[in-house]
Amino acid sequence: MTARQKIEGLTNSWYGYAVFGALVSLYQRGLGIWTILTTGISFLFTIAFMFFIGRRLLAKSSITRFVLVIWTAIATLSGAYFTARMGWSFMTTFTFSYLVYAALGALSAYMYGRSFRVLTDDSVKAYFG
Repeated sequence: MTARQKIEGLTNSWYGYAVFGALVSLYQRGLGIWTILTTGISFLFTIAFMFFIGRRLLAKSSITRFVLVIWTAIATLSGAYFTARMGWSFMTTFTFSYLVYAALGALSAYMYGRSFRVLTDDSVKAYFG
């Protein structure tokens, strides 16, 4: 797999994550007109932002890659901590929402960890020159 294909695959995975995040947001906040409107606007903004970041990476922006490597490292650790904390909260209260939060935190940690792995891959490093 080429570096370009890895970056495109990563960007597509983030699109899927945005869909999942929007669905979780609707679950958390309920199905009201205002909630659907604000979640939809947030979803569209997120997709546009991810599209922009993906295009910057494909355009070989080393500054974007550098910032994302630092961001994904920090976010992976934060996501793992959040998952552990929500898992513990679920075990002590048996509230279903904590389990949903723990799943979202685990998925976030996975996505950021995957992003870090792709961005620090040797072929991707070489792609940025």
